[in-house]
Amino acid sequence: MKLKVKILKFVAGRPVSILHKKTADKIGVNIDDRISLNKNKKRIISVVDIARGILKEDEIVVSDEIVKALQLKKNDFLDINIAPHPESVELIYKKLMCKPLSETELKKIIKDIVKNALTEPEIAYFVSAIYKCGMSIQEIKYLIKAIVDTGETLRLKGKVADKHSIGGVAGNRTTPIVVSICSSAGLIMPKTSSRAITSAAGTADVIESVAKVEFSSSQLYKILKKTKACMVWGGSLGLAPADDKIIQIERLLNLDPEPQLLSSILAKKLSVNSNYVLIDIPYGKSAKVSRKKALSLKKKFEKLSKIFNINLKCILTDGSQPIGNGIGPILEIRDVLSVLKQSPERPLDLEKKSLKLASFLLEMTGKAKKGQGMELAKKILQSGKAFSKFKEIIKAQGGHLNNLKLGEFFQDIVAKKSGKVIEIDNKKINFLARILGSPTDKGAGIYLYKHLKDNVKRKEKLLTFYSESERKLREALKFYKKIKPIKIS
Repeated sequence: MKLKVKILKFVAGRPVSILHKKTADKIGVNIDDRISLNKNKKRIISVVDIARGILKEDEIVVSDEIVKALQLKKNDFLDINIAPHPESVELIYKKLMCKPLSETELKKIIKDIVKNALTEPEIAYFVSAIYKCGMSIQEIKYLIKAIVDTGETLRLKGKVADKHSIGGVAGNRTTPIVVSICSSAGLIMPKTSSRAITSAAGTADVIESVAKVEFSSSQLYKILKKTKACMVWGGSLGLAPADDKIIQIERLLNLDPEPQLLSSILAKKLSVNSNYVLIDIPYGKSAKVSRKKALSLKKKFEKLSKIFNINLKCILTDGSQPIGNGIGPILEIRDVLSVLKQSPERPLDLEKKSLKLASFLLEMTGKAKKGQGMELAKKILQSGKAFSKFKEIIKAQGGHLNNLKLGEFFQDIVAKKSGKVIEIDNKKINFLARILGSPTDKGAGIYLYKHLKDNVKRKEKLLTFYSESERKLREALKFYKKIKPIKIS
């Protein structure tokens, strides 16, 4: 069937075609079915949506992804055919039955994810299969290779270093501080971060509140030439593109399966040619993992690092409570700045952890002798060099530090009784911050006044909620009363 192209200029994040209801019925397709679009010798697989009113029966509306791929113009004609289910769908069903997948099979799945040949529900089944059945080290190795091989890679020379946290702890914005300290010492640090999956904000979300985080590879090379470091979103670079598509689904499912976590982190490090990698694994009651699971993860990271010849070190850290005071993009960048500026009111727990992580990287890379990394890290931070480097990176990424406005709607939460803080639940705090609008609304989030073992007086402030929406603030206050994230005894 031939249909005339109608261009409405919309970005869907994947190839999407809209058919008239009568046309869809005629060729026997439903919403989320696949069709093949052909123009001359070019071909693309698209997911179907159906509508009335915006188009005629002989027309097809296509997303910008299709317009670019097929170089379409208004009133061009496309040949439309029903596209069969890709073989990778059967392979996902195989994994759902907890059967191991070969290197070839995993590569087929990952290639189809990158080509947009799989629908979001099918990718969700893949994530669920990994979550349900797990993966052997061999399968994870194949998954990492497939993710790296289907994306671009950066070719950087010198001591390329990176640190990564498995996430889950509210606040915990150590990366901007560590990158600023270590790049000041001469390390190359191409920090490509993910957006938040289960947390209130990821590093990319936080940096986006003060600078651009989406760049092409050529733009990134220019930034690194100027500053030796960057803090960007990996999804815009074409580095490990399958991983970013999978993360989008994980965010919707609120799942972060261990094999995907391992492959996601290591694939991104391999894509930027990092030869020194520090992994932060926070553990605790309300963290992503228990101490036992953290030790298991550490062993798996170490096994995989040997397979891929990465100089890698894992450290287990306390994830029993939030790190820093701010939870949410602007609140977290304010914490980062107060540490970099060495302000008297800076969160010392965030500073202490950042210095610890930086000291390990400085020693791993030979920038400091064993046992002297902490001294060098402190010297760089206290001298103001780290803050100067941070400003240099933000400027190179087209940003500034002038507008750090919080959400206009806010509410203080006070203690109902005097006592000592005995629990702060990371998962509940992250959940509340997301209800308030974080990380999409940069000024949304939570300011935390107290930490574990702190004494509290009745009617003393525990938290302040910030939101850019009065409705979201009301929702968060309602949920706070139900889930009670802070316990006082």
